[in-house]
Amino acid sequence: MIDKRVKSYIRTRNGQAFFQYVERFDSVKKAADPSNEGELVEVKVSDIKWDFTKVKEDADGKHQKSSAKTDGQTKEEKWVVCSNSTES
Repeated sequence: MIDKRVKSYIRTRNGQAFFQYVERFDSVKKAADPSNEGELVEVKVSDIKWDFTKVKEDADGKHQKSSAKTDGQTKEEKWVVCSNSTES
């Protein structure tokens, strides 16, 4: 359990990546139809490129997506945006 007196932070990283999604089917006809879903075998992710990172103070232990202006809170949350140009 997280001590409520200790501050915590939420980090959201946004970026791009290439992936390969491998599925198993019991027939060629099912595998050829892109609308069918087979049994997941594996997902490979490569060439991850981070575009930016957001860090948000999580004062009450719950991640809130709405802003102070839209949901009636009295304080706005602080955001720190860091740009990562070539990290992978």
